[in-house]
Amino acid sequence: MSLTKKILIALVLGVVTGIILTFVPENIYSTLDSYLLNPVGQIFVNLIMMLVVPIVFVSIVLGTAGLGEPARLGKIGVQTISFFLVTTAVALCISLALAYIIQPGKEGVFDVSSANF
Repeated sequence: MSLTKKILIALVLGVVTGIILTFVPENIYSTLDSYLLNPVGQIFVNLIMMLVVPIVFVSIVLGTAGLGEPARLGKIGVQTISFFLVTTAVALCISLALAYIIQPGKEGVFDVSSANF
């Protein structure tokens, strides 16, 4: 079986599992979440973070090694670093502006005096 078919089957199984877990009672789901879903999710995220830096490093090294001529590397290297610095500055400006506007983590004030329970 090809890798594409395996990925599509895993995607469909993930969607079906998510739909099924929607209908699971809260007491069962909380136990399942704390002992299975959360640890597996944390392991997955940590593995992804562990792989990102080496993949980027290897792709940059292979890209520069494949150029061959050092004169071309100078111009492309300057352009690459410039592009990286500009996109990083733009991303920082956008994130700081959104953080200033949205203010994540700020305590919300909810008026529940007129709510019926």
